[in-house]
Parts: sequence; C-alpha cells; structure tokens
Amino acid sequence: MTTDIRTVVCPLPSTIKAYTARVNGYYTIVINESLSEQARYRAYTHEIHHIENDDFFSNESADSIEEKAHRKED
Repeated sequence: MTTDIRTVVCPLPSTIKAYTARVNGYYTIVINESLSEQARYRAYTHEIHHIENDDFFSNESADSIEEKAHRKED
C-alpha cells in the first residue's frame, strides 16, 4: 500500500510540536518551525508512527492514542 504524505514546517504555538491532518486520503504532517532539527525529526517520526499504526481509524480517544505512543517512545 502506498501512502501519500506531505510534510510542511511552519509557525505553530510553542505547545505544539507537530500534528497530522488526513484529508481525502492524503496525510499532511505539520511540524513546528521553532524546533531544532533533532526535535523536528523526533516529531516527524512520532507522526509517521501514528500513520503506520492506523491511529486515524481508531475508536480510541486522542489522549489514549498519545499516551500509548509516548510509552512506546520511552
């Protein structure tokens, strides 16, 4: 399966490292421009894992999904 993913870097509030939007079957990962290169990479891989894990199709709450994702990263 091929997944179409676009990545953009732009200004975001300091409390948001990155987020992913899914529209019409395409994913857009938005990364906070104020992050260091290393932090951008970590944020990007975090968002990619959400896509790989099909989190966009989960019935779980976003908080529960994030909690599980962060446990895997530790």
